[in-house]
Amino acid sequence: MDMSSIRDFIAASAWFHDAPDDVLDALASASTLKHYDANSHLWRMGDTNTEIFGVVTGRVQIYVSAAMGQEFAVTDLPRGSWGGESCLKDTDARTVGARTLVSSEILLIPKEAVLLAAGHWSLLYRNLWLHQVVVCRGLFKIVGGMFQPLEVRVAKRLIELAEEHGRPIERGMLIAIKVTQSDLARLAKGSRQRVNRIFRDWSKRGLIETHNKLLLIPDMAAFEQEFGLF
Repeated sequence: MDMSSIRDFIAASAWFHDAPDDVLDALASASTLKHYDANSHLWRMGDTNTEIFGVVTGRVQIYVSAAMGQEFAVTDLPRGSWGGESCLKDTDARTVGARTLVSSEILLIPKEAVLLAAGHWSLLYRNLWLHQVVVCRGLFKIVGGMFQPLEVRVAKRLIELAEEHGRPIERGMLIAIKVTQSDLARLAKGSRQRVNRIFRDWSKRGLIETHNKLLLIPDMAAFEQEFGLF
């Protein structure tokens, strides 16, 4: 990925929308493109991070760990997403972790370079505020969803994955990324054993199938109606 492509990737971010050329040039020059294997940590809970990141390829999961060691996914960040913005405020220990779910190329920009850019272009703070509104809405939805049955929570996560990564094929809607039952357990805040039982039931009823090791929802409308999510 050459410098021009890095600059274009930064410019495409909602965080840096309408940034002037000199700001984009400075951010691109300060950035580092780094490869992470699957299940590699950008940082763990309790660590400090001093860089924001953009997902050039792959997928990053933001997660929290319970006292007993069980992990819960907060959100998955697909290609084109940005994160790590909390480092711009302070260097306190992080209350969430960030790791790659698949082999990923991640663009890292030091906080100093971002703060310097904001000093020249204050609209960055507006863009970050708008981003935080979206993040907070997502967290409120997660908290509200905790009071729903696990089956509904898993169904909602599958629908979200289908919206983000779905590919219509003749047999239905294919979720074009590999998602394990452990992944869904973390996303839906449940145990893998209970999610496994839910999947067995759904498979018997024809609500989900597997296609080339990927999940397939034969009839999205029927799936959504089944759980009152239409």
